[in-house]
Amino acid sequence: MDNAKCIFYNFLIFFLLSFCLANNSSSLNQESNNSSHKVEVGIESIIQVSKDEYIISVYAINPYDRIAGIQFKIQPEDLFEVIDVYGGRSKDKGFEMHFNKKGTILGFSMVANTIDPSIIVSGPSMLDSNVLLEIKVKSSRLSKYNLDSEITFDCVFASKKGEVLETKFIPFKLSNIDKK
Repeated sequence: MDNAKCIFYNFLIFFLLSFCLANNSSSLNQESNNSSHKVEVGIESIIQVSKDEYIISVYAINPYDRIAGIQFKIQPEDLFEVIDVYGGRSKDKGFEMHFNKKGTILGFSMVANTIDPSIIVSGPSMLDSNVLLEIKVKSSRLSKYNLDSEITFDCVFASKKGEVLETKFIPFKLSNIDKK
């Protein structure tokens, strides 16, 4: 019974965090066109590990603020089925990661840990030293997409104060997937 209560409370917290962050994201996108972004987010690499499974390494460069919560939605949403989310800086800080198969990913720490600001913000190791998490996905639809198509994420990052951090997602072309 205690496990069921824990799952319920986790779900409730995720729902509230998602709702609060979703309400702020539309105004953020309108304001951020002319300002510098506090967090740069992108895909460091996508590597094919079997016939229809891939590992997506997601990076986040946050030189100014600690990250307390993350939310992603992979676009196009019918391209991948999420199998697992693990590793990276989010794991190092004890973030609990939750996801659905359609590509929505939520993460935060139940004990209020935060992801420290990035130390390496330029140079050749900038992306791989800032890997936030890894996403294991399955795709049987990849061949139906044009290789010039791009993968993007709708992202929302929150500070420890619950404020939405300005983000900029760098699109990733399907032609850059490292295939077996």
